[in-house]
Amino acid sequence: MAANLGKTAKHYKANPKSRAKHVKDNSPGGKYAHSNEYKRAHSKARASLKIRSSNVDASKQSDGSYKAESRKTNRGRGGAKRR
Repeated sequence: MAANLGKTAKHYKANPKSRAKHVKDNSPGGKYAHSNEYKRAHSKARASLKIRSSNVDASKQSDGSYKAESRKTNRGRGGAKRR
């Protein structure tokens, strides 16, 4: 290993749990492995809700069901970014 480790390399060297996640995320498939399953589920939901417009989202509800909802309303709520 290099003599002069950068801040990031030092962090991953000192934090094995974080390093394991980093390796997993940067491996083929990584953090996007769920994408195809996610896209299939949303595509199926859009089809069952008969959504053809790009201004309407299939919004996932807390009980796991989907409902047709304005894209502006759904994305304005923040989702995963609202923390």
